[in-house]
Amino acid sequence: MRRAARGVLAVLAGGSIALGFAPLAHAADETTILTPDAEAWYQPNPTCGQPTGCVSPSTLPVTPPVEPPAQPPTSPFPVRSMHVGFAAGQETARSYLSLSVGTLTGSLTAGALDVPLDVAQADGSQSPETAKVQVCLVTDPITPADGSVESPPGISCGSSVPAAYVATPAPHLHADLTALGDDLLGASGLVLLPDATKAAPTDAPWRVVFSAHDRTDAAKTLPATASLTLDVPDEDVASPPLDSGLPAVAPPVGTGFAPAPTPDLPVPAVQQPSVVPPATVPVALPRTVTVGYAYPGVWLLPLVFLVLVPAAARALTKDLTVAA
Repeated sequence: MRRAARGVLAVLAGGSIALGFAPLAHAADETTILTPDAEAWYQPNPTCGQPTGCVSPSTLPVTPPVEPPAQPPTSPFPVRSMHVGFAAGQETARSYLSLSVGTLTGSLTAGALDVPLDVAQADGSQSPETAKVQVCLVTDPITPADGSVESPPGISCGSSVPAAYVATPAPHLHADLTALGDDLLGASGLVLLPDATKAAPTDAPWRVVFSAHDRTDAAKTLPATASLTLDVPDEDVASPPLDSGLPAVAPPVGTGFAPAPTPDLPVPAVQQPSVVPPATVPVALPRTVTVGYAYPGVWLLPLVFLVLVPAAARALTKDLTVAA
């Protein structure tokens, strides 16, 4: 078991080291906060029910130098206040938000829209907590307008999302834009309008009011904000090698990693390092040693053995029988 565990740890460690040198391509999430660069709100043309058809400032006959009014005189609301309304089973107002999403790159992974509300009845607010608002994509350019009765910019509600009323910390509309996906990045902006799929002719009238970013009166609220999180691919980046703890060594000159010295530059003289000769160790000279005997008479022992050994042999072999 211990050998198997050590093998697994070795494989994992080797893989980790290998990954440290391999170039990795990954993606990073970037969040961008956008505020509208232009707002507009439109209302139905009250003349469209007449037998003569719809009449708008652009269709009125004009005698120069008289110009058509910029907005109908029937709008009593503060200038640059935006409106979304519903009454008697009909839409009474819708608002457009122009967003600069054309410069964004990547894929939308999350998004949210928050619209602070002006709840003053004097500004047109009516039962905002009962509002049933949906958010759709805008397909045409958006120009500033205050209660215009002209034809509004084109929209696409194939992937609309609801905008719910939230009372705290301050009254506002909140919408989750994630379901709009990358289609949002190709749109010119967003439109807030009554949700016809949830409205009924018997519903009580309601109207929500908010401020354009360039509203100037005292009742101005903060502008709408869109928070978009995009998955942006990064370029291939090689991970730094693991620190081995060894000192860094400069690459050799002329290998392509370091520039060769410029020929016309003076080459500094290289000072040769001084060499200190090693200290001489005295060596003892050989000498002759004369070995003598501690007892000079010892050289006579062989002669003694030559005499004693035969005598001892004769004594041991002598016939001991006594003659009668």
